Amino acid sequence: MSESSAGSDALTQMVRAALDRPGMSYQTLAAIAIDPQSGEGVGATWLHKLVKGNVARAPEARVLRALAAGLKLPLSEVQRAAAEQWLQYTSTELSGLPEDVRVILGHLEGMAPEDLSRARAVIEALTAGANGSSSDAS
Repeated sequence: MSESSAGSDALTQMVRAALDRPGMSYQTLAAIAIDPQSGEGVGATWLHKLVKGNVARAPEARVLRALAAGLKLPLSEVQRAAAEQWLQYTSTELSGLPEDVRVILGHLEGMAPEDLSRARAVIEALTAGANGSSSDAS
C-alpha cells in the first residue's frame, strides 16, 4: 500500500497533469526529467508507479529536482507537493514577507475566531490611518 493513500496525492496529480498534455508520455517525461545537479534522471517505470499510487516512500531530493526540471515547475512547488503527499504537511510560503509581518502572522495563527475579528479591525484601522483615509477629524 502507498504511504500517499492516507492523504493527498499532490505530486501524483502534478505528474498526471503533465502526462495529459498532448505528446507527453511516461517515456517523454522521463527523458526530460533530469536532475540539474547530479545529471540523474527519473525512470518511466518510477513515474508509472507514482501515478498508480505504488510509491511508498517520499522521493529523494534528486528525484524532486529532476521532476521540477521535467515538469518545468519551480522546485519549491514540487517539494511542497511531495511534503503534502507523503507527510500530510501543507506549507505556507512566508519567506518573501518582512520579518515583522511573519511575527504578526505567527501571533494570529493561534487566536480564537472572535479575537481574529478584533485583530483584523485593528489592522484595518491602522492601515486606513497610514494611507490617510481616516475619516476622524480629531
